[in-house]
Amino acid sequence: MLKVFISYAREDVEAALRLYRKLKMTEGVDPWIDKERLQPGITWRPAIRKAIRECDCFVALLSKSAVTRRGFVHREMREALEILKDFPENEIYLIPIRLDDCKMPFEDLSEIQHVDFFPNWNQGMRRVLSVICSKQAKTAIKANKGKIASKRGYIYRVGISDLDTGLTNLQVISRRLNSIQNYFHFTCPTLPTVRNAIRIIDGFLNLAVQEIPDRFFTEHQYVNVDLITCLTRYPLAFEEDGNILYNYFSGSGEVDERFRFISTHQLYNFTKQAGCSFEKGIVYIIVSQLIAYFTDWGYHVETRGCVMDFCEQRAEMVGGLQAMRFCSLCDSMIQNLELKAALEAILRDDMRV
Repeated sequence: MLKVFISYAREDVEAALRLYRKLKMTEGVDPWIDKERLQPGITWRPAIRKAIRECDCFVALLSKSAVTRRGFVHREMREALEILKDFPENEIYLIPIRLDDCKMPFEDLSEIQHVDFFPNWNQGMRRVLSVICSKQAKTAIKANKGKIASKRGYIYRVGISDLDTGLTNLQVISRRLNSIQNYFHFTCPTLPTVRNAIRIIDGFLNLAVQEIPDRFFTEHQYVNVDLITCLTRYPLAFEEDGNILYNYFSGSGEVDERFRFISTHQLYNFTKQAGCSFEKGIVYIIVSQLIAYFTDWGYHVETRGCVMDFCEQRAEMVGGLQAMRFCSLCDSMIQNLELKAALEAILRDDMRV
């Protein structure tokens, strides 16, 4: 099946659904549009990013309202243009479709042959279908020759990267996590050190996330990773409304929210008190970041012996490490059953690697 991603502005939703229905009726074509394909209980941004990364063809619906309106549709096209760089010059990936007499929002996009759906929608549709069906036929031939990998069993890719802790068994941890569930696929990409962002705050060394150079994020935008957790031995500091917040367990980068930072500071002592392995403690914090990123709910101030305890006092984490569970309220919030099963499998495993 040829996967086709449909990008559109909210003002053009009717046109997007009309295109989706037409492609849905086309043999061998599997169109993706957020209105029809978003998974319940998962935030829309990672789902859309994943769909863009995995599609064979990206269709961009453009109109005067779409190109002048700043928003996620522009970010979608930028991601598609980045992916386009990896395609051979003679292979079609990105198809711009104009719904009216609009200008191209990016210079790179203006260099790509576009299709007009005005003044004649049907004529434009025939041109698009001819391109997509031709691409679908070539894809089918390659598949028959065994050159295309079989469908992956997982939903999202998650990276675990060691910034400065010196851990040597992350690959073992990743393989263990992949063996007990198949909702997430864990990998271990390598990232550069961020020593220049280490600051002394209130007498203690912290990794000041807000001072990590932008190039750390922009030069490592892993198109094959939906989320990457970065482990550091330092507590974390963040800037919020002009104030410096420090001594944190975890948090995200401002430049790219896919980068999640995790502190292992004092974690060994906490896991020892809780009677679990140090590796289990790392996974425990990773689970909380999976929830914070892939769902619409986050931490709670009350300490309930739950994965999503905020733990204003770091030692409060010991109760959660002992319980290895979600409190009843958090448990009821996980609407996606596949996600819930994966998270519970991870928490149940003792992770004695």
